[in-house]
Amino acid sequence: MSGPGWIEDFEGEWILTRVINDRLAGQVLHAEGVATLRRSEAGFVYDEEVRLHVPGQAPMRGTRRYLWRSAPGRIAIYFEDGRFFHNLTLGQPAPEDHHDCAPDSYDAAYDFANWPRWSVRWSVSGPRKSYEMRTDFSPR
Repeated sequence: MSGPGWIEDFEGEWILTRVINDRLAGQVLHAEGVATLRRSEAGFVYDEEVRLHVPGQAPMRGTRRYLWRSAPGRIAIYFEDGRFFHNLTLGQPAPEDHHDCAPDSYDAAYDFANWPRWSVRWSVSGPRKSYEMRTDFSPR
């Protein structure tokens, strides 16, 4: 087994860096910040706060929240409003999953080869979207 085996392995604070290659806009965006996974009544809450750098603009603050729920052999990840997002399979060095949000398509590729450093790459396509987003996490 490589990488995390339990949802609890993610608990705590993570320093993150992100690169977004927006093919439609023809630009590359960068972000850095902190992600925190903390226990809640139903599992874990993932909170993220970043400073986003868009070429030609002043840096912006960005936030995200997801709900992580333990499930057999995986973590079920939900949007903050409770809608299902995708699964993160545990015990694999490079799990992948897909989220269909018609007309857009989201493909996730996790990399746990250097655990506890890890990353996730999202490839997103649709009529008005075409980007790749890579986020690297390291323990704080």
